Amino acid sequence: MAHHRLKATSNNISSLWFGADTPIRQYKIKSNPELWEACQRVNLVFKAPSGASSTEHYTKSDKSAFVRAVQEKLYQPTTSRRAYYYCRQLEMI
Repeated sequence: MAHHRLKATSNNISSLWFGADTPIRQYKIKSNPELWEACQRVNLVFKAPSGASSTEHYTKSDKSAFVRAVQEKLYQPTTSRRAYYYCRQLEMI
């Protein structure tokens, strides 16, 4: 069976993190470990702009800020990718 790979769109991240816990959501979590891990990491440090202390009290703008933070985390180059690009640049000199 093929895995259901999600794109890191606002709707996908929001439904994955804030959605109701259903078997379909659990399947999507298992099929998208990188996306789920990014959500978990962001959740550890995220401070809602409204000051809400739990996701149940998040406003729409809090959820949007969380999603943007997850997207930034996903597209942040890792150390290994930075090292690869640095080496490639040196080869071109």
